[in-house]
Amino acid sequence: MKTQEILDPEQWAEATFGQTQLKDMRRTRRAVTTAAHMAEEPAASLPAQAQTWKDAKAVYRLLDEPNVTFDALMQPHWQQTRLRMDTLPLVLLVQDTTDLDLSHRRKMSGLGEIGNGNGRGMYLQTVLAVEPDSRAVLGCAYQCPFIRIPAPKGETRAQRCRREKETDIWHQCVQHIGPSPASSVRVQVADRGADIFEFLHVCRSIDTHFVVRATQDRRVQTQEGTLGYLFEQVRSQPSSDVRPFDLPARHGHQARSTTLYLSWTSLELLPPRNDSRLNKLPPLPVWVIRVWEEGAPKGEELLEWILLTSLVGTTCEQAWQRVEWYRARWRVEDYHHCLKTGCRIEERQVQSAERLIRLLGMLSPLAVRLLQVRDLSRQAPESPAHEVIEPETLTILAAHVGLLPSTMTVETFWTEIARMGGFLARRGDGPPGWKTLWKGWLHLQALLEGAHLAFHLRL
Repeated sequence: MKTQEILDPEQWAEATFGQTQLKDMRRTRRAVTTAAHMAEEPAASLPAQAQTWKDAKAVYRLLDEPNVTFDALMQPHWQQTRLRMDTLPLVLLVQDTTDLDLSHRRKMSGLGEIGNGNGRGMYLQTVLAVEPDSRAVLGCAYQCPFIRIPAPKGETRAQRCRREKETDIWHQCVQHIGPSPASSVRVQVADRGADIFEFLHVCRSIDTHFVVRATQDRRVQTQEGTLGYLFEQVRSQPSSDVRPFDLPARHGHQARSTTLYLSWTSLELLPPRNDSRLNKLPPLPVWVIRVWEEGAPKGEELLEWILLTSLVGTTCEQAWQRVEWYRARWRVEDYHHCLKTGCRIEERQVQSAERLIRLLGMLSPLAVRLLQVRDLSRQAPESPAHEVIEPETLTILAAHVGLLPSTMTVETFWTEIARMGGFLARRGDGPPGWKTLWKGWLHLQALLEGAHLAFHLRL
């Protein structure tokens, strides 16, 4: 999308939902109108977004329509994302699972177990398309909400192997996206939850590559034909390179700098012996990359990543490149955070899981938009702001902060937006995140609305 299409709520809603097939054009127009209201203030409640009781009732009716399905609402966004993917020689498809915790919604129907079984809610599998160098988010390539179905009591291993399992969602997402076109390389990037032999096999069967962090100490075979186990083989390799490495802050851990060692080797993963569906498959050739640190600050675990990839290489630069691709997996975590915090999907006051899933079809592209606003703030920072920002928006912001529109760069524009959202812009601070950018953008929209009102009052 162009800058103005992302920033303008009505243009964004039309581009995202205008081609939605809901069996009635009136439903499509209501979906566009609702999306535009949501885009103006993503965290607000449905009544606050609708602004009038009449519009609020129309939104609730839309969410009750059988023809308004999650897939129907998401289909145009998926198609647009895949068209963007086809224009790039390489795309990272970052896949992960998150839970939507709805335990506090005791009267909501249709929920299942989450976590250790004490919570209620649903799960969401997301495949986010990411540009590898800039880490810009192209959109959701596919997404699937699902309710956990407990395993039957007394189930045997053989019975479990024959039935559909929750972990099948990983390779099902790959199959829904389909094979890579001849002009583009697609790489599935995932954390340890994707270390599933069938997932890796399906990726290669449809010409999709993978970079996955290993968690299973699998049986392997070396190039010389020696049998062994993955972790022992990989950890026996000497270091081939050393580099400084910056780890971002996350999950209660502070950002820190460290030194990582690198090694790699080629192996064949042997199929699991105890699964009758998979044990007849041929071995899977992989390039295994290990990065690790020798020491860590007190209270921090030693970092070690063992990565499995189908993209074979021969140099340190290629190995480090795969490591950087793996680091892009945090983009999907950012996305899920946008969905929960920026769009407040877990706080929505609907009475059934079915309604919430339909609502998710509206909010999911909106969470992508929040990330794309952050991406815009980091693209061509030295370019003049007037080349990409709508003139009225630029003029109002410049007047508010005491600058001339002609002197503002893209970086200056977005820094001032972030300041209005609470960003301090101190020396050493990193670039602003999506939260401060979005808060500042909402503040700027209030200033624009005030300017419009003042203009009409003068007439």
